[in-house]
Amino acid sequence: MLNVGLYLRVMLRNKFLYFIFLLFLASCGHTYVATKYGYEEKNITATAQKDEKVASMVLPYKDSLDKQMNVVLGVADDALTKTQPESDLGNFMCDLVLMKSRDYADVPVDFTFLNHGGIRLPSLPKGDITLGKLIELMPFENRIAIMQLKGTTIDTLFNFMASKGGWHISGARYKIKNNAAIDITINGLPLNPNRTYSVAVSDYLAQGGDNCYILKGLPYTDTRKTIRDALIEGLQEMTAKGQHVKSVLDGRIELVN
Repeated sequence: MLNVGLYLRVMLRNKFLYFIFLLFLASCGHTYVATKYGYEEKNITATAQKDEKVASMVLPYKDSLDKQMNVVLGVADDALTKTQPESDLGNFMCDLVLMKSRDYADVPVDFTFLNHGGIRLPSLPKGDITLGKLIELMPFENRIAIMQLKGTTIDTLFNFMASKGGWHISGARYKIKNNAAIDITINGLPLNPNRTYSVAVSDYLAQGGDNCYILKGLPYTDTRKTIRDALIEGLQEMTAKGQHVKSVLDGRIELVN
């Protein structure tokens, strides 16, 4: 049997032990279990009342973040728009991804492509291109994967892209007829079914994302660089050379009857 009186006198001489004693007493009490849960939805709208205390806490971080997001990485001479089958916005993005993939990879890269839905802005306005705008354009952390694909697999891949209305591409060209790909060329040469090509693609698509099941399960090398990294670095390099972003539609994807 515990001698509570003696135990208490000892513990009173030591505040730490006294604290432990209180925890012990608390543990001997009742255990309460929630039997009902509820929540209240608070919609944030333009008319919602501002919480000044919270706003003052957030302000230093917001100001710092705004400064970073407003850093100008490049300048667009024209507005770029996401369209299908070919898009000047898609061409611009794919050209940068192909250029930087060739820097990231240990092997020569033949071509790259981006899925239409992966481009998250309908357009990029004329004028300054900020870091914040590029993050809006490509908000995902998808990394660039390098795949070695047989010509027969690539033929199936292009037919899949054609069936989706045309996915954006660089380093290759194709035409779409009756939802199928024809006249496929890579680096100016007709697709060779007996050759293996090196392709830069997002790891999302490499794993079968957006119904791109033809690639699922196939091996790839992770460059540890994101699509967004390639866009940012590529744009910075263009700017360092005094180059502006221009609208380019060169017929790399054509819809024919």
